[in-house]
Order: sequence, then C-alpha cells, then structure tokens
Amino acid sequence: MSDELLIQPNMEALVSAFLRNQPELTALVDDRIYTALPKEPEYPCVRVVQLLSTPTGSPLYAVAYEVQGEAFGGSKAEAWRIASTAQALIDARIEGVHEGFGVVNGTRPGAMIDLPDEAFEPAKPRWLFTSTIYARPGATVSS
Repeated sequence: MSDELLIQPNMEALVSAFLRNQPELTALVDDRIYTALPKEPEYPCVRVVQLLSTPTGSPLYAVAYEVQGEAFGGSKAEAWRIASTAQALIDARIEGVHEGFGVVNGTRPGAMIDLPDEAFEPAKPRWLFTSTIYARPGATVSS
C-alpha cells in the first residue's frame, strides 16, 4: 500500500483557464470567464462551476467531473451562441495535459437549458450547459 496522495485537479480552474485560451469564445466574451461572478460583472460572460465529482474507485486516481457553464448574454441568441461554443470547445479540445492542473482523458457533452436569471428585472438571458470531464492528477504514479 502506498502513502502517495493523489490530489485531483481543480476542475473549475482548469476549465475556466482552458476556455480563456480559446479564440472562438474570447471573441464572444473577451476574458470574462469566471468561477465566481464579480460583484458587478460585465456582460456577456461565462461562469464555470463544478457540480460534483465521482471517483471511479480507489485509489483516487480517475474521476468523472460534472461541470456546468452559465452563459450570460445581452440577448437570448447571444447567450445560446456563447453556451454552444463553450460546450463544443470542451468536447473538441480539452482532452490532454493541462500543466499545473492535471490530465483530461475524455469528455461527454451534457444538457443545455434556457434558464434566464430572474435575479434581474427583466430576467437576464442565460443558457446553462453541462459536460462530464474525465480527468486524473498530472503527476504520474511512482513505480
């Protein structure tokens, strides 16, 4: 039995950093891709949150992360375009090594839902999307 600790990637930080480096998305929201919205955010923007993580077993090596993105737009169509683009980027490009975070082994796109943010009057256009991201720590297991 090994005493090695397998610290999992901070998936919110990994996904938000990844999305900030994708020109198709930054063309729509600039660098406004957050894990927590600022007090007075500028719109349009995206917020990435990890809903849950499910280990595949022990030792704690491979994990399935359920990640949700919230795409806020100036219009409903703009929010949809942002959400669709972010989800497609995750599906097509996130797999691989992410220095300082970990290794993404694969993804599975999830649902999208039109859910305006009713904290605003009138409600602010917002589309939610989910993705399952399969990942592991970046360091290899020692021999």
